[in-house]
Amino acid sequence: MMDCRPETIGAATWHLCPDPLQPAGARLRALVQARLIDEITQRPVQASRVGTTDRRLALHVAQRITRDGLAGLAGWPASVFPALASGAAAIPMRIEAHGYLPLDLDGTLGPFPAFPGDFTALDHGDVFLHRTGVACKGRVVRRDTAANLPLPGATVEIDGVWPAYPPAGVMPAAVMEPANLVALSPGLYRSHAVAALARCDLVEDLPQAKRLLQPAAPGARRLRLDNRDTLAPGMPLVIDAGDAERREVIGIHAVDTSLSADQPAWVELDYPLRHLHRRQAQAVPASIPATHDPRNLSRAAQAGDPCAFLAAAAPWPALSLVQVDDGANPPEYQRIEHYATAADADGYFRLPRISRLALFRLLATHPAPPQPLLLTIEPDYGLAEQVLPVAFE
Repeated sequence: MMDCRPETIGAATWHLCPDPLQPAGARLRALVQARLIDEITQRPVQASRVGTTDRRLALHVAQRITRDGLAGLAGWPASVFPALASGAAAIPMRIEAHGYLPLDLDGTLGPFPAFPGDFTALDHGDVFLHRTGVACKGRVVRRDTAANLPLPGATVEIDGVWPAYPPAGVMPAAVMEPANLVALSPGLYRSHAVAALARCDLVEDLPQAKRLLQPAAPGARRLRLDNRDTLAPGMPLVIDAGDAERREVIGIHAVDTSLSADQPAWVELDYPLRHLHRRQAQAVPASIPATHDPRNLSRAAQAGDPCAFLAAAAPWPALSLVQVDDGANPPEYQRIEHYATAADADGYFRLPRISRLALFRLLATHPAPPQPLLLTIEPDYGLAEQVLPVAFE
C-alpha cells in the first residue's frame, strides 16, 4: 500500500506516492562477501573472478568485485533461496586472484524466520590469500677470479625465514625463524587448520597394476580403469607411477562394482587430480603398513600450497612420501623435498617452489672460500622462476 504525502515547493503543491520499500530479501543485494587480504603484506587484493561451485546457484548470481579487496556474489534472495524461512541454504564461493591460489569458502545462509522481511548476507570477513609460489635457481661463482669461476659442489640451502616483514626498527635477525619447512609435490589437495605429516612406507602391488581407459584431466575425481580386481575404498592408488612429474598418490573413495572384477570399472578418488593423466597411464594399488616421525603443521595450510611449515625440523629423506592427516578427512599423500641442494659441475643449482614468505636467508658453503655466504632474499612472486646470483668474493 502506497504512503502518499503532500509536497510543496513555492506555490506548487502535489501528492508524492512512492512505491513501498521492498523487503530485505526481495531486493538485488549481496548474498555472500569477503575481504581479500595478502597474508604477507596485509594489503587488500583485488579478485579477478568470483564464482560458485554450485551449478544451480551459478545461474542466479552475479559477481561483485571492488578495488579495495571486497568480493562477493549478488542476487535476489527470495528468488534464489525461497525457503530460507524454514531452513538454511549452502552458498559456496570460489575466489580467484592473479598470482594467488584459488580459495573456496563454504558457508550457509539462514534460516531467517521472518524471511523475506529479514535477511542478512553471509560475511566471511577478512580472508587471507596465499601466493602460488616461485622456484629459485642460480649459479654459484667466485668473483676474485678472472672469469667468475663456477664452484661445483657448493651447497645452497635456506636456513632462516620471515613469514612477515620485520617491523620498523627491529633487526631482521632478531625475528628470523628456523627453516622448518618442506616442499610438497603435487601440493596440498585440501585446506588444513591442523594436521600431522608423517613419512610413510608405500608398498606397491605391481602385479595388480591397472591402466586408464580414458584420459583424466586436472580436477577430475573419477578414473576409468581396465579392471577393479583387488581395489577397495581406503586403499592408496599410485597414478602415473612411472612418470615422476605426473605421479600422484590418492586414496580410493568408492569402486563401481556393477560388473565383474575383471571388467572395466569407475573408481572415485578422495581428492581431485592435480595433473593430467593420459590414456593407458598406469595406476597401481598400494598399501601403507606404517608411518614414522610425525611432525605437526605450525601454520594452517590451504589447498594448493607448495610447501608445509612444521613445528620442528623434518627428519625425512628427500623424495620421501608423507601422509597428511588432519583427523577429520581422508589422509592425503605428498612427495617432499628439502630447500637444500648442491651445485652441479657448472655451478648451477635449483630449489623447489616456495611460498608464504616475505624473506628468506640463503646459506651457501664451499670448501674453497673460507667463509660461508649469507644472503637475505625477497621472493618475487610475480615470476615463475627467480634467478639468485650467489657470488663469493
